[in-house]
Amino acid sequence: MKNTVLVFFTILLNSNLGFTQLENSIIPSKSIEEGNIRPFIDSLKQKVLSDTIQFNRKDLIHINGRTKNRNHYSMLITVNMKYSYRLDIVEGHLVNEFANEILKGENIKSINYIKKEHVPILGGFMAKGGWILINLKPKVKVDFAVGGLKYHKGKKRKGGNNFLQRKKGELMIRT
Repeated sequence: MKNTVLVFFTILLNSNLGFTQLENSIIPSKSIEEGNIRPFIDSLKQKVLSDTIQFNRKDLIHINGRTKNRNHYSMLITVNMKYSYRLDIVEGHLVNEFANEILKGENIKSINYIKKEHVPILGGFMAKGGWILINLKPKVKVDFAVGGLKYHKGKKRKGGNNFLQRKKGELMIRT
């Protein structure tokens, strides 16, 4: 876990170069500049909201306390390096709440985008559709619980993810 966090910070620190060095291989990371954030967010909102048409609760698989979609179509979105969202595992109204609360161009300080072909090393199955790292401006107040986010309880980690989407009566598979 500590190595993963270190890699994330390395990506963010080196994002202005366009590339990140990771164990003798170069992983391209595109940094969205301040003037291009609003158009990028507008296109991201459009994609995220149009993806909700594909959602079917029957496609969800619950394994080892995590939820994933058999017909994976969403990228991983991480906000402030603490909150992780995959929007192909939540109902459309939660996706809409996420888009309206988190994806506001005026609240975003920086965005880094890692294409799906370069993500498996870093994010595994959760990021196989690509990875967007969003940093909000300081002192911006948002409700991170949108998009079905569940908080991690514990002293060490005060972040969350929305991978715990099992509803009452759905089976969980332990492997």
